[in-house]
Amino acid sequence: MCEDAFKFYEVFQPGTIQQINKLGKDSKAGKALLQKWWRSMRMFEEHAQRSIAKGEPFHKFNCDLWCLEARHTMDMGSHIADAPAEFQKEWEGKKRITASGPDSGNLWNRDGFKKWADWTNEDFNYVEVETDHNSAKNAVEVQNIVFQELAGFCGMDYTPAKG
Repeated sequence: MCEDAFKFYEVFQPGTIQQINKLGKDSKAGKALLQKWWRSMRMFEEHAQRSIAKGEPFHKFNCDLWCLEARHTMDMGSHIADAPAEFQKEWEGKKRITASGPDSGNLWNRDGFKKWADWTNEDFNYVEVETDHNSAKNAVEVQNIVFQELAGFCGMDYTPAKG
């Protein structure tokens, strides 16, 4: 991974850099925000490197495993020509640092998500949700899936919300 956190996030997560610049790149708050993101990325990278060294899968879950894909985000590549120039530039910049292949600016792709099926001894549930990544946690469909599963796990009934 890149040794310069600021330069890496300029490509990987431009919105974070915008926040840092508003706070002041060299201010205490700006440095703290960059450090927060950088630490989490370093932990992810260290975990990923250990996982690669151990081979996949090195652990099996003994429960159902769910993968909820934000379809609007996954399908961005097919609409990139219609996107603003600034977004197209960000998309192009991400292509060299993502796990989705050389032609995509998405961080991951469907094939990568579906590999999670190998990590469980139980059912693997892959659902394409009609939302984007940033809106997923508030999407009624996502909430219904999560709360239905949690209710079932706790032996409770759940009535799905209408959206």
